[in-house]
Amino acid sequence: MPTVNKKKQKAILNAALELFSEQGFHDAPMAQLAEQAHVGVGSIYRYFKDKNKLIEELYKEVDEALQMAIINGVDPTLSTKQQFLHLITNLIHFLKDHPHEFKFLEQYYHSPFGIDKKREKLLLENPSDSQTPFIKLFSGNSSKDVKTLPAQALYALAFGPVLFLIRDAMAGLIKLDEALITQVAEGCWDAISSKTGDLVT
Repeated sequence: MPTVNKKKQKAILNAALELFSEQGFHDAPMAQLAEQAHVGVGSIYRYFKDKNKLIEELYKEVDEALQMAIINGVDPTLSTKQQFLHLITNLIHFLKDHPHEFKFLEQYYHSPFGIDKKREKLLLENPSDSQTPFIKLFSGNSSKDVKTLPAQALYALAFGPVLFLIRDAMAGLIKLDEALITQVAEGCWDAISSKTGDLVT
């Protein structure tokens, strides 16, 4: 079995991330990807069977980085609300600071590649290591702290504002500072909290 050149493999993944995020999966030919990575086209196929395999491997790398960033510094002994605010703030910072990763993930989850993974991660009834920190937080004993809604609706309320905000920030329509990020995180929590409607008559 040929020795894997980690540096060359990483260069291919980095080039793929940039091209896929800017041009889309179908409009980023392998020849252009090879030129961007400063490798021969044949070298790409030594590391990745085809473009589909390259996309899947890139997703794994980006998703792992995202999940690690989200849980950074989160204290599991805190309340569900405080854990959520920390997680969502970490999420906003990662997406804001990694525009290529954000654009890639948006494409991935809205393509045939990501449909099954999105469904798997939304199975609240059976949390596993493959699911996101948010899914785990919304499950088990913490489930009483969030509204009783289908997982898709819960995710839309929790993350819809974040996605719109990141898109507008990337378009230069709004400036994301710490005060705004904190307010948005609080708003996302209010949208899903089971306690926010208690005072409504």
